[in-house]
Amino acid sequence: MNLSQIVEKHVERIPNSFAVISETTKYTWKEFNHQVNKMGNALKKLGVSKGDRVAICLPNSPEYLVTYFGIVKIGAIAVPFNVMFKSTEIKYILNNSEAKLLIGLAGETMNKVLEIRDQTPLLEKVVLVGESSSKDAITYQQILEGESAELNQVDCAPDDIVTILYTSGTTGQPKGAMLTHSNFYDNAELNGCYVLMISDQDRFLTGTPFCHIFFVLAVLGPMYKGAAIITMPRFFPDKALELISEHQGTHFAGVPTMYIYMLQTYLENPEKYNLKAWRFAQAAGAAMPAEYIPKIVDTFGVGFCECYGSTETSATCTYGRLEHGKAGSIGLPADTWKVIITDKDNNPAVHGEVGEIVVKGPGLFKGYWKMPEATSEALVDGWFHTGDLGMVDEDGYLYIVDRKKDMLICGGYNVYPREVEEVLYTHPAVLEAAVIGVKDDVKGEIPKSFITLRPGCKADEAEIIAFCKERMAAYKVPRLVEFPLELPKNATGKILKRVLAG
Repeated sequence: MNLSQIVEKHVERIPNSFAVISETTKYTWKEFNHQVNKMGNALKKLGVSKGDRVAICLPNSPEYLVTYFGIVKIGAIAVPFNVMFKSTEIKYILNNSEAKLLIGLAGETMNKVLEIRDQTPLLEKVVLVGESSSKDAITYQQILEGESAELNQVDCAPDDIVTILYTSGTTGQPKGAMLTHSNFYDNAELNGCYVLMISDQDRFLTGTPFCHIFFVLAVLGPMYKGAAIITMPRFFPDKALELISEHQGTHFAGVPTMYIYMLQTYLENPEKYNLKAWRFAQAAGAAMPAEYIPKIVDTFGVGFCECYGSTETSATCTYGRLEHGKAGSIGLPADTWKVIITDKDNNPAVHGEVGEIVVKGPGLFKGYWKMPEATSEALVDGWFHTGDLGMVDEDGYLYIVDRKKDMLICGGYNVYPREVEEVLYTHPAVLEAAVIGVKDDVKGEIPKSFITLRPGCKADEAEIIAFCKERMAAYKVPRLVEFPLELPKNATGKILKRVLAG
């Protein structure tokens, strides 16, 4: 098998339908496959063979997709990372993955790579997308020029690695999750056929970077069904709404923060946008505050679906069935996945009891690249221990309570920051909220909240604390409240609590 067959099957069936749409480029399935074949042939000429690692440092773009599938088609291994990474982060990934070649964005990206070029001895060549005068690299256009548009895919075993995707590294160095052709193909089928309710007439836009595991849901899932991918190099709420309007986007996927900003932008000038084609909104990456779900549905006139998964699960393993979900729930397990909640002794928890979410399914990763001990800790008897705390109700619906490491203990009581955040989001002045634990000589830890306010709204610490006291037990109430202008976020828009904690 080979993951690139996702593309090839549409060349035969719908060759002239659009596969990829950007502000400057449109590829039909036939044209896109030709570009992929040219890239595969070019990579082979550059010395890339089956099993070699090729790093990708590109924004969401047609070039990213051509590069990715070109790597995959010849049996090489894609190693994507974010264009926002700094030189030290890039050096670690290149050296750890032993990447043979890097395809990256000209300009700032090349400057970051040049800084560390003498520290990446296994990196043989750099290919740049965009204008460049560098003598230390070749350009994307140069390697494709004159290449054949015909290429046979390399046959791979189902458990051959297709991608090494580095986790965010919230503790210690990032870990490279080894994900296989069958991992991605099976979860692409799950997302395309079941989660997204999508067809080959649809058009899909995501605000999340293609280098994130969201790629399986927001690119491979739609492509599995023949839908077109609309690319946006970087998320801006007004640009997302404009692209949905201009290209009649039917689906959008993003993290909760993106929806919060899109709501704010849309309500400032709703006449600017034509969102009649948009019918499906999907969220993952962090828990969507329940307060926002009806606002998304009512404002945009869409169905809303929340999913749960991780890098190690190839994205989705639970999802909310459209029109059959429960607010605040991450839905029911997919029919190809097993999901259980375990107590502190690793036994199944009872309904309503909080425990760790443990999963098993076809998208489960092969392990961490060159980290056997970390692999053994995460994968136990074929089950992945996610580190997320959750519970299941009497109907089998799953709920994320918090990250295991984010829970704090205040005076002997467990406090789950997400529960406090849900209350904060019901305050009319609160735009975004994050809660962490800070040390306290008496209580051990106390909750502290960080809040950004809606434009034109005011609130102070006393008001927020009083608001919470009316709505939750005293030990859960934030003792401290800070009002930064913005909250720190990673490339996908997830709030970085470790930065808030200092």
